[in-house]
Amino acid sequence: MINPFRESLKSHPDRVPADSSERPARTRKFQEINDAYYTLSDESRRREYDATRPVEETEDEVPLSGTGGFSWSSFGFGTSDREQRASEQFGSVFEEMLREEGLASDDTDADGRRRTRPTSRFWSIVGGISGGALGFIVANAAGAFAGAVAGNRLGAVRDAKGKSVYEVFLDLPQGDRARLLSELAAKDRPVRDTICLFDVDGTLTPARRTISPEMLQLLSQLRHRCAIGTVGGSDLAKQQEQLGTSSTKVSSLFDFCFAENGLTAIRLGRSLIGNSFIAWIGEEKYQKLVNFCLKYIADLQLPKKRGTFVEFRNGMINVSPVGRNASVEERNEFEAYDKQHNIRKGFVEALRTEFPNYGLSYSIGGQISFDVFPTGWDKTYCLRHIEAEKDLSGIEYKTIHFFGDKSFPGGNDYEIYSDSRTVGHAVKDPEDTMKQLREIFQLQTWD
Repeated sequence: MINPFRESLKSHPDRVPADSSERPARTRKFQEINDAYYTLSDESRRREYDATRPVEETEDEVPLSGTGGFSWSSFGFGTSDREQRASEQFGSVFEEMLREEGLASDDTDADGRRRTRPTSRFWSIVGGISGGALGFIVANAAGAFAGAVAGNRLGAVRDAKGKSVYEVFLDLPQGDRARLLSELAAKDRPVRDTICLFDVDGTLTPARRTISPEMLQLLSQLRHRCAIGTVGGSDLAKQQEQLGTSSTKVSSLFDFCFAENGLTAIRLGRSLIGNSFIAWIGEEKYQKLVNFCLKYIADLQLPKKRGTFVEFRNGMINVSPVGRNASVEERNEFEAYDKQHNIRKGFVEALRTEFPNYGLSYSIGGQISFDVFPTGWDKTYCLRHIEAEKDLSGIEYKTIHFFGDKSFPGGNDYEIYSDSRTVGHAVKDPEDTMKQLREIFQLQTWD
């Protein structure tokens, strides 16, 4: 039988930003699930429901508001008390889950009533969140210290008012509640030790285009089973443009967002420590590299040349012979020309010859460009963040799936695709990605 507590956790409105377009629908679903539990958890109410419902349902179904013409208002679900009842029921499961994690314990107050109190571990974690620690469960000494210090303010509230753990949760800022709920939901996934990482261009979306509703629906299904993340060479703004919306941050759709191969990393909506290409290579070498690229491009004869030939990113430079300002038609034209004349391949070989001692690697990706970055700063860079998750949340990802369309030698997905730590899946396009996901994880096809 579906566990309504866990289902309400997945649909809780606090898991998305307060201004998200998803919030009204999440609120309705959250209330419906709790309405169903209120009825089915009591024998007399369940008997009345069984006698009233017009359609026979299976034991494994969780009835929702209005299903089969049945009205939950029969049990007093008016607009005035519905939200309060849902919150009270969710508070019970919230405290239950925290007890399982050692973050709450039961004691008796002065009136002899049993209450669920936060443990010292909970206060360190909440303090760590409010103090800007990297994760929810902070296992390292520095993080624990930061959590303890930042948690003093909330500890004072606890000592003064004797609040339950759920009351403390309600007092947290909405962003901190969202991160905490996401952590608990992640712990309840059926496949906790598995994560799926995806290239963006050509894998989740057509090159430089936006993601389809069908892909988003499939990824939502997948995220209920295991963790998911993006791994792109572009910056975070481009991931937002292709995968998010004006009201939905891309970081709310994935557990991890790795932009610039992981040099910019977001975990559950919060930035992790990054790195800088210029700081690594130095300004003098950087300028020599860029000057060579611009001179090389000046001597190329191509069908079209537009603008932004060298784009600086935090962890690399992206070089485009035709220019990143090219239109979709011009990109397609260059891609066909490049396949015939190997423009990018020849460019990379010239750079290898000119800068043999710079410690650089090169990878061709997308339609019109290639990346230049320090050796080891390819897409495998993101794996260090995945491996660090064991110290942050206690989850050890033993199976790391990677899906990418440039998985051939020289492609910008090749290193992570062929890495011994990953299970690589070469895809042809977003449709192929969806096909493989359905087959591997037995996901539902929506009409």
